[in-house]
Amino acid sequence: MSEKFIDNYLLFQLALASHTFSEEFYEQLRVEGVSPAKWRILINLVDCPGMYLTALAKYALYEQSRVTKLVDQLVGENLVEKRTSHQDRRRVSVHITKQGLDLVKPLIEQAKIHESGVLSALSKDEQKIIKSILSRLAKRHAKDMQVSSLKLVDTE
Repeated sequence: MSEKFIDNYLLFQLALASHTFSEEFYEQLRVEGVSPAKWRILINLVDCPGMYLTALAKYALYEQSRVTKLVDQLVGENLVEKRTSHQDRRRVSVHITKQGLDLVKPLIEQAKIHESGVLSALSKDEQKIIKSILSRLAKRHAKDMQVSSLKLVDTE
């Protein structure tokens, strides 16, 4: 084990791993003509259609103003659509379109393959453990991202 602080600093190790693995996969996205930012928006909407912009920003890990611009671009590409709430016209939910699903579903399969490759050095038990630990740490330190405290979708 290295004596250098940076080599043993958890936040650096997490950032380095995330950057390295993300860049590997983002290269695959770019080949398909999808930016990493658009990917983050679309994958959130696959499992949670009708997300409000505020929730989408939290889960895409971007500022709301950036998400608003990205969503407008995706609307222009017919990959998502925005719907105004019937109860509160100021609230806008975002829904993935069939064209968006057709684009992102094969990419999700590529992401699963990439993830398997990243985790292949670990046993199945170790893979579950690392995901569980990271999830626990994230939930503990990001209470505002917990699903229970955030209305995610328009359920009208």
